[in-house]
Order: sequence, then structure tokens, then C-alpha cells
Amino acid sequence: MEQVLHGLTVVDELGTSFSYERDNPKVKRNFTLCHELGHFILDHEGAYFAESVDNQEDILEREANIFSAVVLMPDIVLLSKIYYNCETFHQIQNSLEVSKQALFFRLLDFLREYYPGKGSEIKQAVEAYIEGKNASIFRLFHNIREQIIKEFHQFQPSLINRIKQRISNVGFVTSQEYPDLLNQDNWKEIKEECINLKTWLIYNKGKSIAYVWDKEKFSDKEARKKAEIKLLLM
Repeated sequence: MEQVLHGLTVVDELGTSFSYERDNPKVKRNFTLCHELGHFILDHEGAYFAESVDNQEDILEREANIFSAVVLMPDIVLLSKIYYNCETFHQIQNSLEVSKQALFFRLLDFLREYYPGKGSEIKQAVEAYIEGKNASIFRLFHNIREQIIKEFHQFQPSLINRIKQRISNVGFVTSQEYPDLLNQDNWKEIKEECINLKTWLIYNKGKSIAYVWDKEKFSDKEARKKAEIKLLLM
């Protein structure tokens, strides 16, 4: 019997490539693309990963499935939609563009993390929620809502990622926006991560400002001029 592939990741001397079955429904394509990305982000060892109905129990495939589910349906989003917005199961399914099966298993796995040993109660709550009865799942979320929010606020993107995001939009940032730039120990990481970025610091009348710029967008002279203006306005 011919094996049907939903997605494929290939790692070779040319890099990493992802493929998916374009004839699949959009919700399946979304899940597959995040699944294949998961192999890359999770740094799975191997040169070839194939997603099919026949290998779902493989440990690497299961990890990639979990990665995909979390990316498409984050904890904080589920809390917001179910508890605060009181959206139905089908409204969430449609807004996140995921399959019924994917959302069902994501809710099971998600709630089991917070309620170990209550698998049967959780399954009943999720099944009732699918049928339009949200009282049980609402109670489950009520008891863990503060923990979910706390965990969400603990996440802080790294300095380099915040700078890269800002630079991609405007090409120039300073220590006024990111005070950690005044610590020159951070400059090395910035230069190593992004070869197109340059860093410098200027000092005047007891004030200093560090700045980073995209050398493909601004010359050294242009970047310094922008930094001097910022410094004068401090």
C-alpha cells in the first residue's frame, strides 16, 4: 500500500527544505508547515523527516506535532478565547484555522499539564465544550488562569531578537529604546548574529547614547547624525 506523505523535511548540503501536500485542506497544510518547522527548531537529528499517517507514534514526529499545536494554539490565546471571550469550540477552530481533531487534542494535552491525573474529567469537559456546553471547561480555566498569565508575562524576547525586529522595520535603534545597548558586552552578540548590523556609542556633555544600524540602509555618517540628534534631545 502506497504511503501518503503530508509533509517532508530534508536537510542536506544546500540547507533545510520543507514540503507539504498542497491538495490537503488549509487547516492540515497549516499544521504540516508548523510540524516541519518543528523538526528544524527542535534541532532533531537526521537528514530526512516524513510526516504520514503511518509514523505518528515516532518520538520525533510526536514532538513535532506538539510543537505545531503549541505554535498554532498558544496557551494564552486559548485562555483568552475560551475564558474571557467565551468563544465556542467551532469559533476558535475557525479563527485559528485548525482542524477539529487538532484543537481537541491540543485542549486535552494542555489541560492535562495543569491537572495531572484528571484525564477522564478533562476529556468529558472538552467533549461537552464541543457540544456547546462550556461550564466544565470554564471552571478548569478559571482555576489556572492566573498561572497561565504569569507564565506568559515571564517570557521576554532576547535583546538581539527585539533589536532585529525593530531594525527590520526602521533600520536604526538606540539605547533610548533598549538601555542594554549601553553594555558593550552585548555588541559582540549583535555583530555575530547579524553581519549587516553595526554598533557604536557617542558621548557628549555627560550624556551617552549607543546605537545600532543596518549598514545596508544607512551609512556610518548618516547613522551617527541620527544618533547625535537623539543625544541632543535627551
